Amino acid sequence: MARESVSIRRRTFLAIVSAGSTVVAGSVTSRRATDRVHATSPMSIDRVYQIGQQYYVGPKRDRPPASEAQGTIWEITDEEQTDTTRRTLSDGDRWITLNIEPESKRPGEYYLTPEDGVEGIQDVIDRAGGNVVVRLAPGTYVGSELTLAHGVILHGSGRNATTIKLDDDANTDLVTTPDPPRDNVMRCTLRDITFDGNKANNTTGNVVYGAFWNSRFIDCGFHSAPETGFWLAGSEASTDDNYFNGCRFITNAGTGLRGGGNKESHPAVGVVRVNTNWFGNNGGPAIVARGNAWRITNAKLYRNATEQGASIELDRCSYSTISGCDSYVEHSERDHIVVRASEGVTSIGNQIKNNDFRGEYRSAIRCLADSDAITALQVRGNTIQSGGNANNGVVARAENGSFIDCAFTNNVFTGGMNGTKIDLPGEWIRVGNLNTT
Repeated sequence: MARESVSIRRRTFLAIVSAGSTVVAGSVTSRRATDRVHATSPMSIDRVYQIGQQYYVGPKRDRPPASEAQGTIWEITDEEQTDTTRRTLSDGDRWITLNIEPESKRPGEYYLTPEDGVEGIQDVIDRAGGNVVVRLAPGTYVGSELTLAHGVILHGSGRNATTIKLDDDANTDLVTTPDPPRDNVMRCTLRDITFDGNKANNTTGNVVYGAFWNSRFIDCGFHSAPETGFWLAGSEASTDDNYFNGCRFITNAGTGLRGGGNKESHPAVGVVRVNTNWFGNNGGPAIVARGNAWRITNAKLYRNATEQGASIELDRCSYSTISGCDSYVEHSERDHIVVRASEGVTSIGNQIKNNDFRGEYRSAIRCLADSDAITALQVRGNTIQSGGNANNGVVARAENGSFIDCAFTNNVFTGGMNGTKIDLPGEWIRVGNLNTT
């Protein structure tokens, strides 16, 4: 990508570095490399923060008026002292103080504005080769197929401030990783960004499709995908220990968060922690989990599975927990939770506890043992509500499969149902449930 196409005329980045007892400044300009201005005297530079491929080193300059520097990030750092880094952003009317975190003092940070677009972000990742921090100013970055690498940290200015959006008619994934069926990326972080799949102007594509290991997704939005909001793909490489916190998965045509499988085969994922996230108005399930050791806790689930599926599906999933969730379904042919064993894959040691199920639904919990066994499923401490328009409470069905050591205990029903509150085979343990008739 030619950097001349990236508009940086109105952006100046000032990084004060130590040069003995002298303070020096680094500044980005729109000059070509051959026209860069250099300091006239030799300087010992310990560090310069760089944006893009063009910068020069010169004397310290005073910060201009905010009205003359819209989109500018202005930083002052004196390494001879501690805690003296100051960064401000001009919105055209005033200088806004930005928070400084420890990593902002490291080399390898890049600061981009919406004029750079997704291509500008990709250019930084490709040139750095991974292990880079990219901070995004408020605004919308448009493009497609942003391909991450090991150790990439994308940090926006807030979920309601920074958006990365799929371009019109791209019909591909917005964010991806290299060759998910065979490779992963490690220790990536996405934070304080909304990722918009632009389903109004695309017919295919996921907001995120990639194989990750030990990665973090914090306070992000994954919205409006033509297909899936976030597809955490399975891979021949390890895809363990991924964490979602404070994110919103809404208005996707398909599933909000899908874990396991890829576009070529069906490997599982493991150790996925999904804590305090919001899932709403997805056409498919809020969550489809395949693999081991999922922890789905404290989620808000509202009007998901409007077109297909259940609100949460544990699809051949083991040693996983759904706990503390508030789930509302508004479709008489949909379920809150489905637990499934099938195709030669068992379901072992899952727990569904302390959740609140509400709305109009087919069943609160539906267990399907299809050609294999569901073993040691524990359903306890849930509140199953109905205003008279829900059909069933808990239902278990076996088709050439079985239920082994499963229990439905200490659950509370409120209100009447059109069907059966408890429809379980005799081998299930049923103790301490209230208002079951």
